[in-house]
Amino acid sequence: MKIVLIGGYPKGFKEPFHIKTRSGRVLHKITDDLNIKPEFFDLWKNKEEEDARVLSDKTISMLKKLITSDYRLVALGRYIEEVLIKNSLICEYLPHPASRDKKNLLQLRNGLRKYKVK
Repeated sequence: MKIVLIGGYPKGFKEPFHIKTRSGRVLHKITDDLNIKPEFFDLWKNKEEEDARVLSDKTISMLKKLITSDYRLVALGRYIEEVLIKNSLICEYLPHPASRDKKNLLQLRNGLRKYKVK
């Protein structure tokens, strides 16, 4: 099984969870520590699209294809989880890596641990 870690938009970079963002640093550190090789994905291209709270048909179609081809979608943050559920996309929830709450970051690490390569 493969996992797709899903966020909002790339915060001015071309790739989701870029290492220069707080989220990217935290998430890459955890996945590297656990020897996890996830796919990173953002639902939108920019803040304006995210503020509109609408997923494109292309994004929905692509994520539905991933679900049927042995991928598990992991929504990072409640907002992302709500958007995916609203669009009938089955996902698992984990806290967002930009959280300042140590309990949330521990929950994120523990939640990702089950995908660790053995």
